[in-house]
Order: sequence, then C-alpha cells, then structure tokens
Amino acid sequence: MPDRTPHFHGFDTVVGYSDLGHIFLANRRTGEHAVLHPFKFAVKSYGVFADTAAFVDEVLREPVFAQYVLQPDHVAAIRDLEGPLGTDQVYIPVPYPILGGTEEPETYKAGDVWVFLDLVGQVLGAGASRTKRRWWSRRG
Repeated sequence: MPDRTPHFHGFDTVVGYSDLGHIFLANRRTGEHAVLHPFKFAVKSYGVFADTAAFVDEVLREPVFAQYVLQPDHVAAIRDLEGPLGTDQVYIPVPYPILGGTEEPETYKAGDVWVFLDLVGQVLGAGASRTKRRWWSRRG
C-alpha cells in the first residue's frame, strides 16, 4: 500500500480500505485499529489487536459489520453496473451524499481512493478545523 499516513487521532497507518471508501487505520505503536467513515468524518476505534490480520478476522469479517459497513450486496450491484475496481480504486457516489447524492448503485463511478479522500476532505474542510482537514492531505 502506498505510504499515506493519516494524522487522525493517533492513527499512523492506513492498513486498507473498502470498496466504498471506508479506511482501515492502525496505530502501529499501540496496536489500536479503527475504521474511518469519510462522509461522516467519523472514526470508530475497535480496540487493540495483536496484528492487522486479527482486526480483519474479528471486525471486518464479522457478519453485522460486513452487512452494514462493507455492504456486499450494494457493492455487487455497483460492480454489475460499473465493472470491477482497479488498483487503488473505490466506488464513489456522484454526487457525494454530503452534496445531495442518493448512493443508489447507478450513481457510483470508480475512482482513485487517495483522490477521493482529498476531495471529501476539501468538501468537509469548509466546516472543519484546520487540524481535522489535514489528516487526508497528501501534503501532511
């Protein structure tokens, strides 16, 4: 994974992301893992894990988490319309939900995950403090 480290509440490493742009974060010093919800500008910590594989097994593969966050049926409907994702791509709703988008499958397009986070950051930045805006910036 490219070296993109969010400066958000002590999480120093991006360990992955979902097809819908949820970012999986870790603090390598403490072992704490979390999920960033980009349109909500929210991070939920899931606690300390021995490694990222344990986080994946215990959180990301948990059926309720998968159904409500990863949304496999929704992703399958989008994939049927948009095609498979390439490297570093996520499905992005157009327009963004925070700009009135519906998140219906036909509104998604494939796009670069890092550009997506930069753009969401710019939109959210109008109402966020400078510190909060900086976590997704490539400029750090």
